[in-house]
Amino acid sequence: MSTYYVTKIRKQSVTNKDGNTHEHIIGVVTKTEAFYTNKEVVDSLDEGHEWYTEVKNEPKAKIKKRGHCPKSNCGHKPYLTTDPDHTTKNNLENLPRG
Repeated sequence: MSTYYVTKIRKQSVTNKDGNTHEHIIGVVTKTEAFYTNKEVVDSLDEGHEWYTEVKNEPKAKIKKRGHCPKSNCGHKPYLTTDPDHTTKNNLENLPRG
């Protein structure tokens, strides 16, 4: 199995069912500058590959799939998130855009 390290994310603004706007991660960029959509990451996770964030001077955070966006009235999927730990600097949502 392979291990991938994500250093950047790509986001898109969406309007959910109640008219509120927020952003979703639509894909990730690895440290080798390869872009993967959320679906590609989820498919890879389902195959047993591992995905982590990589932030300088921070622990790696494991990326995992979630059924859909946790925001109220939003059905965006597939949705990616990171396992919580003692810092937010390595959270997927906090990575720079790329």
